[in-house]
Amino acid sequence: MSLPKRLVEQLIKKSPKEEQNADSASPFPKVIDLNVGGVHFTTSLSTLRKYEDSMLAAMFSGRHNVVKDASGCYFIDSDGTYFGHILNFLRRGQLPPLDVCKQVYLEAQYFGIEPLASKLRETPPIIGESRRQHFLGQFPNYFQIMETLIRLATEAEYPLKSSTVLICLYRKELIGYSRPHKQARYLKMSSEDLEKGRKLFNVDIHVATHDCKEGHAGLSLGPWDVEVEEKDVFKVMLQDLRKRGYSVRESNEARLEVGKCQWSHEFGQMAKVSCGKHLYGVVFEWW
Repeated sequence: MSLPKRLVEQLIKKSPKEEQNADSASPFPKVIDLNVGGVHFTTSLSTLRKYEDSMLAAMFSGRHNVVKDASGCYFIDSDGTYFGHILNFLRRGQLPPLDVCKQVYLEAQYFGIEPLASKLRETPPIIGESRRQHFLGQFPNYFQIMETLIRLATEAEYPLKSSTVLICLYRKELIGYSRPHKQARYLKMSSEDLEKGRKLFNVDIHVATHDCKEGHAGLSLGPWDVEVEEKDVFKVMLQDLRKRGYSVRESNEARLEVGKCQWSHEFGQMAKVSCGKHLYGVVFEWW
């Protein structure tokens, strides 16, 4: 049988005298001078210990040896740029400005301050980043493809002012069309009808023999289920590369033959399939 919660709290609660003795036994002073990656802060011991399950509380619990710098400040080997926002939250629950929420969120996770991380997850920048990551996760191997794209660009021979990488994007490998009678225009087939047609007319034999633009690409991304066009995925890729500091643009050079693959094959007069693959060129400008 478990004890009532209130009784348990009374049993474990320290008396004022016990708390005073614990403070006097602490190896740390009540006011702490910190050196966080070369940036200096002064705060109270109680502030650092506010959340018992955080890294800071553990560091200053007395159970660990905290290194000091030459001037006697306790040294924390981390980036001090955003540490002031961590302290402001510990002191009075103040959240950082929206423009630094992403960086402070990473620091809150690093220092194990879950109450701060939880509040930051409700801010627009973190919500937006979470939704963006979920969106990108719907494209097969998106993040690996991006790393390969950068690697191919950087492996280009010197001394080139720029390098171009061709990438094939496709939401669907094939697009099927049908029409109710000869004079009607073609309409897109459903995925189910396309699969039936592929088996009925041995479509894959014709697909394998056509000169697809994918053959000119250094890498490919697709297919995907989400209703997003290839051109929009390409725009997201360029945005991600620019966020990482690369100067990139879309290539429109005629010699590269970028654009949609033009292959199609008719099966009688009532149905046809076309290749759904698109070739894009990413130009990395190095200077």
